[in-house]
Amino acid sequence: MTILVIALLIGINGLFVAAEFAIVGVSRMELEASMRAGNPAARLVLWIITDPHRHDRFIATAQLGITAASLGLGMYGEHQLADAIAARLTGWEGERWIAAHTVASVVAITLLTYFHIVLGEMAPKSLALDRPGRMAIWIAPIVRAFQFALYPLVVGLNTIGTRLLAMLGVRRTSVGPEHYRTPEEIAFIVRESQAGGLLREASAQVMGDLLEFGDRTAGEIMVPRVRIAALPVGAHLGALRALLRTAPHTRYPVYEGTLDHIVGMVHVRDALRSLREGAGAPEYIRPVPYLPATARTEQLMVAMRQAGVQMAVVMDEHGGTAGIVTMEDLFEEVVGDITERPSEVPEIVVEGPRRLRADGAVRIEEVGDALGVVLEHEDVDTVSGLVLALLGRRPMAGDRVVYDGVHFQVAKLRGNGVGRCIAWIPDVVSGMED
Repeated sequence: MTILVIALLIGINGLFVAAEFAIVGVSRMELEASMRAGNPAARLVLWIITDPHRHDRFIATAQLGITAASLGLGMYGEHQLADAIAARLTGWEGERWIAAHTVASVVAITLLTYFHIVLGEMAPKSLALDRPGRMAIWIAPIVRAFQFALYPLVVGLNTIGTRLLAMLGVRRTSVGPEHYRTPEEIAFIVRESQAGGLLREASAQVMGDLLEFGDRTAGEIMVPRVRIAALPVGAHLGALRALLRTAPHTRYPVYEGTLDHIVGMVHVRDALRSLREGAGAPEYIRPVPYLPATARTEQLMVAMRQAGVQMAVVMDEHGGTAGIVTMEDLFEEVVGDITERPSEVPEIVVEGPRRLRADGAVRIEEVGDALGVVLEHEDVDTVSGLVLALLGRRPMAGDRVVYDGVHFQVAKLRGNGVGRCIAWIPDVVSGMED
């Protein structure tokens, strides 16, 4: 009988320990999935964790159960087990009888402590942390029954604790922002999930880029002015065909006079139809929004959506045209390159662990990532811009510059900028710079 009572007390202790850890670690997503599957206990758990007061009362009930079970185990279990052990030590009288009871008490405390820690604490805690959803759904109704039975005591203890926290300036009135995940935490979860084999590398890359999407600016992702392929107002069919051969796209900006006065954009299908019919192109020109280079990607998307177009003009600090951004450029920030015609030369070609060739329009952060270093500049975004800023003049093939330990050499020009560049980190041992 004694063993059964002790086992029951250890089991009750483990039940409340599991309840406490499970209710803290349970996922709302898992609960909502269980609710959709028709599990009423999941609704109860979700009802508990969405309100701080109900959550606190649940934990207070678990703590009360743990305390009561531990006290009962110490008061009843140690006494009964010690007497049972001492009874086996027959023939001990006088001082030897006192020694027998001392030995029995030490053995009883050691055994109870071992089983209490292993079976009443560690095992249920590990189980609850490993499967918080299942454990919370299974245990919550039981703990709620105890809570109703001990309601005055639970509310009284919880009220005292809440008042003490209020005196320290902590008020549990709603679910605070600390209960939600920051983008950095979500990115960490994505990386851990990929490392654990739960996410494919491509999926993890898309998720990571999506989390960084809102931090990009128009100036970082735009097609710079020198690379804009555009049509002048009043262009003839031959000019459009020539442009399609050299820079094939589905949409082109239309300018009047210079690129500083872009009046809108035209879809190549509409332009071809208009020119073949001998009509004027202006009826197919659709106005595009203008935004500063500091505009965030979400501002670009909102502006394009409101204008009903897939292109926006990026202005420089003087109000001129710095570049353009298309919806395709925004998508590429998340899913990677989706050019309409495969590029003959990749933007970055890795030639070794510390050496690569990069297009001049590539962002310097991407070059740093490929080389395994952090590479940033507060004034420029691209490799071409960095080389121009460091040279302070028009580049020439073969020019070399160094920035943050990374060497750059101009391999090819594009207009007045850098078309292709070699980047490397010198290795004294291998003589990589040679």
